[in-house]
Amino acid sequence: MEKRLYYLPGYYDLAFSYDISGEITFFTECFKRYADFDVRRILEPACGSGRLLIPLARCGYYVVGYDISEEMVAYTRDKIEKAGLSPSAEVVLGDMRRARFKDTFDAALNLLNTIGYLIADDDILNHFKAMAYSLRTGGLYIVELSCANEHQQIDETPDDTWVAEQEGITIQTTWRTERYERAEKRKHNICTMRIEDEKTSTRFMFIEPHIMRLWFFEDFKRLSGAGGFVLKAIYNQNFELVPLESPICGELGNLYFILKKE
Repeated sequence: MEKRLYYLPGYYDLAFSYDISGEITFFTECFKRYADFDVRRILEPACGSGRLLIPLARCGYYVVGYDISEEMVAYTRDKIEKAGLSPSAEVVLGDMRRARFKDTFDAALNLLNTIGYLIADDDILNHFKAMAYSLRTGGLYIVELSCANEHQQIDETPDDTWVAEQEGITIQTTWRTERYERAEKRKHNICTMRIEDEKTSTRFMFIEPHIMRLWFFEDFKRLSGAGGFVLKAIYNQNFELVPLESPICGELGNLYFILKKE
């Protein structure tokens, strides 16, 4: 899983940063509605460049993130220190397949289908078990991902291209789904990033594959359940409740799944 995208933390941070204030409000409301206690301690697997850690810490939460990339961890640690939030936010090296914490947390967040990098059932199950170990009973795990429909053809998705600019740096990123392997439950993506950095007179491009889990709703429920969680609710990108009995498919886009350790 050593992808160049995740080992260029400064450029990644610019390319993938956006206003998350609406999400923070939504998470806070979910904590109040579904957790059995006041949520103060939050864990974030695969935290990347800390785009969630810092705003959550500023909201008064104690937050720990972990990531498999040493470069991301060093970059995020520096961001935390510069923001003066080191007592409230921490970042450590860790692998989603096995990272466990003895000092348990009240809630955890895993967004943007990052959990999709775990492809095999065993790795996914181990992750859920590790998360259940790291959460208090009654704690929440909010996971964002998109599920395909098991019984319908998977429609091709359009390329997603965006441009980020800041202080002489321009980054154009394209995320494209190349193909699906339904039987193998894999989704083959291509990430293209073009970087122009006037400050360092740097200009380069890279193209790399990202093979991820092709999720089906029944698989997600089965593996999260076996890992120690109960699915309590589903929300769409507008933070609207999706009935649990609804057919969950890719047409709904990315969804927030509210899991609870019981």
